[in-house]
Amino acid sequence: MKLPLPLRLPLPLAALLLAGCAPTQPTPTASAPQSAQEALRPYYATLDTNLPKAPANPALAPDTVITRFAFGSCQNENRDMKFWDVIAAQKPQAFLLIGDNVYGDTRPTNGADIPTLTASYRKLNARAEYDRFRRSVPMMTTWDDHDYGANDAGGAFAFKEWAEKVYENYWGSSDEVRARPGVYESRIVGPEGKRVQFIILDTRFFRSDLVTMPYRDPGPALGWYIPTTDPNATVLGTAQWAWLAQELAKPAELRFIISSTQVVTDAHNFEGWTNFPKERERLYALLAEKRVDNAIFLTGDRHSGGFYKTSAPGLSKPLWDFTASSLNMAFGKGDGGEREPDPRRTGGFWGIPNFGQIDIDWAAKTVKMSLRRDDGSVIEEQVVTAID
Repeated sequence: MKLPLPLRLPLPLAALLLAGCAPTQPTPTASAPQSAQEALRPYYATLDTNLPKAPANPALAPDTVITRFAFGSCQNENRDMKFWDVIAAQKPQAFLLIGDNVYGDTRPTNGADIPTLTASYRKLNARAEYDRFRRSVPMMTTWDDHDYGANDAGGAFAFKEWAEKVYENYWGSSDEVRARPGVYESRIVGPEGKRVQFIILDTRFFRSDLVTMPYRDPGPALGWYIPTTDPNATVLGTAQWAWLAQELAKPAELRFIISSTQVVTDAHNFEGWTNFPKERERLYALLAEKRVDNAIFLTGDRHSGGFYKTSAPGLSKPLWDFTASSLNMAFGKGDGGEREPDPRRTGGFWGIPNFGQIDIDWAAKTVKMSLRRDDGSVIEEQVVTAID
């Protein structure tokens, strides 16, 4: 029966009223994303994957007897790159680029696809000095904040999964690295008796939030961050810690542990393992547990270079931290050590363009660490007995 004309209802409303007479069924709902990273995955799945790739790079033969390699950090793709030809002239067998490999986060705002990051890598590819070096010297890499996508960012960075995809695509990461979150990896090079292990950590992807000191004016000269007291705070994350323990159990006569941020020093309130004292204690304890007396830390990030030394319980030799930073983004004009007094630093703190060079004397069982200017001349050197 039709309703009188004045009482006729719009079909959608009528349908709603009639539906009220029928048994109701629960409406299935998708679970809400548990993180910003999870929420962004459907969007990232729609993006073009024609991402930049680094120039071809020769492989480092696994039986190579390493006697010299170099490393550095903080390379701005827009600045002078004459240092690449200088480093090549030293004839290193490998080069480790250990963070801030480009400055891809330079804009105050960025889309979730971090267009500035891919643009920075494309600009880097256009630099002839870098291209020439990349095609001739085997390279290993990790990232720091400016090629991770955001200044001082850690595990909470919303766009980190896309940044990881960009990084792994550009540097041609191994299947092992691509198969797991983060960009950490390890490689052992050389025959038995002369094995060098490169343990390349990821200190960004899993790292807990930094703790900031209360605001004050004027601000602190050496950074705003303070050590966390959170017992659950982490630098490496559960999976990477377990992996590191396995790697340290492998036999090697000499080990280099690469961390994009400094490990040993407590002299500043910028980023570093100093922000996570329990994690650093855990690192030292793991070295002692695995009886690793042959490890040297290689670090970057600080736009200045220097040498640091400390003792750790259970280790018979000092732990050295060799910081080389930066390749072409230095902020000083010489030794700025007076600004940052540090009993663990053995010499100056050099805010001039620099790179690190490692020379291994297998017969003498010594390692010479040289901090060098961008013209190849030596700034400071340390010779240590670190070979088992």
